[in-house]
Amino acid sequence: MVQDLKVKIFKALSDETRCEMVVKMMGGEVSCDCMAKDFSLSRPALSHHIRVLRESSLIILRKEGQFHHYALNFSFIEEVLPGLIEALKK
Repeated sequence: MVQDLKVKIFKALSDETRCEMVVKMMGGEVSCDCMAKDFSLSRPALSHHIRVLRESSLIILRKEGQFHHYALNFSFIEEVLPGLIEALKK
């Protein structure tokens, strides 16, 4: 089970854009609009990348009305892959 989670995480991070998104979220919660602007992605492409990150449990969603905000799931990441956050900072 844990091995499957690790595989999902590494597959999610194998894409450069998703890796950059994770690094951006290290600074705190990021809105969907902010992600779209910072990464110059179409809405379908952005949705795809976010879906992959959510399915791997790397990020969590907080809804505020019609707005979506994403943040790293720090506790999950440290539990499954201790040290990953520090490694990505380098």
